[in-house]
Amino acid sequence: MSDTRDRPSLLVEGELYEAAPWWIRRAPTGLRHVHERESYRWWVLVTVLSGMFATGLTITVLTTAVPVIRDDFGASLPSLSWVVGAPFLFRSIFVPVFGKTGDRLGRRRMWLLGFAVSATASLFCGFAPNVGFLILFRALSAIGSAAVIPSALALIAVEFEPEDRVKALGWWSATIAVAPLLGVIIGGFVVEAFGWRWIFFGQFPFSVIALGLGLVVLHESTGDTEEQFDFTGSVLSIVGLGALLLVFNRGIAGDWGWTSLPLVTTAVIAVTALVVFVRVELRSPAPVLPVNYLRRRRFAAAVGANFAANFAYMGGFFITSVMLHDTQLFGYRTDQVALAISPRAASLGIMGPIGGYMAARYGGRRMATIGMLLIVASMIALAVTTDGSPYLYILPGLVLSGFGLGLVAPPSAATVTNEAAEADLSAASGALNMGASIGSAMGIATMSAVLTTAATTSGHPGAGAFSAAFLFGAALSAIGLFAALNLGRDTGGATARA
Repeated sequence: MSDTRDRPSLLVEGELYEAAPWWIRRAPTGLRHVHERESYRWWVLVTVLSGMFATGLTITVLTTAVPVIRDDFGASLPSLSWVVGAPFLFRSIFVPVFGKTGDRLGRRRMWLLGFAVSATASLFCGFAPNVGFLILFRALSAIGSAAVIPSALALIAVEFEPEDRVKALGWWSATIAVAPLLGVIIGGFVVEAFGWRWIFFGQFPFSVIALGLGLVVLHESTGDTEEQFDFTGSVLSIVGLGALLLVFNRGIAGDWGWTSLPLVTTAVIAVTALVVFVRVELRSPAPVLPVNYLRRRRFAAAVGANFAANFAYMGGFFITSVMLHDTQLFGYRTDQVALAISPRAASLGIMGPIGGYMAARYGGRRMATIGMLLIVASMIALAVTTDGSPYLYILPGLVLSGFGLGLVAPPSAATVTNEAAEADLSAASGALNMGASIGSAMGIATMSAVLTTAATTSGHPGAGAFSAAFLFGAALSAIGLFAALNLGRDTGGATARA
């Protein structure tokens, strides 16, 4: 399989320049030559990360604004959990489909199209008349971002050699952390001053800038364009994953009993579709999800570690926000909650690039294992919070959580891209991000369910109920240690398999 690129020549004079695309000919003089520069790969990284920055601004601040949205719409907490969890659910379903589509039709094309859909749907969130439309627009935005994420990782992987990818992906992790951090710090005050809708209105200008950079800077990159699209696999993955996530969501929320007819029927559909999906993918010449790669120990370990790390990180984030809002414990306002939880994202933003360089030097397995240990420690640190505890008691848990994910994410992403052939980069990246999205969605859902169950059993949602939720997150992330231990030491500099 070959990687084909359409990198236009940008000579200022002559026929070659006249043949260049219109967005190049109308670009500022400095940008016209960006494709010919030795630093072009860093321009690609900046462009791709600008898109991640724009989409990441609303991830965490919306969680802190849940009480405000609840009061505005008069919605129930289970309904509001879909406002936070729906993007993760839909992203996990569509990432593998769009990942393979990007390999075939063009990663730049998928990045631009997906980002435009995501930005537009996110803007519409600000005009949502009720919680139902808010969930709908959030879901559409997530479907758009599902096309962006694997294409973005593939665009980075194509430009950076395997030994340098882990460093670039460290900056990827930092951007994923910094955008929500700024969103939390600024958005908390925006919500208090202007209302939650301005979270989405304020995000749109950043999206326009990122789209402009993408049009000018990115060139097309594809895998094997002769491969047929795996339509059957795409449908089966959407049905199977959608049904599976619906089972967990409705079962944990208590809307469907675990032995009820709707849940059992949905579970049967999920298992049947996923079993058939695996069989189809193993025989498909162009699978939508690289199932064969999951047979490779390091590839599967990277996906598993990313799943466990994001399960505890996002689940713990949601529970911490609820705890800080709880009048029996802290009773913080939205802007106070935003500032209180910002050290978590700040620590991830600091450790992301550092973790990438450390993985390149000391080995991905070692750094990912340390990262998972820090995440386990963070959940335990948050679990010891008691009624009347000062904020400083939870600060170490927030910082450790960010440091932990910052050490796990870069080597996991580098392992996946290094193990995959260039023609499968988007699909392989889709598998990694599917694991992260499912982990985030399940972390929020299951840890919230543990909190609700513990509060109902004890009769009040005190510190003991929150401790039970955090300890559940610690147990799951401890399982992720086994995955981290199976990452190869040469994660930072492995040679990609053709």
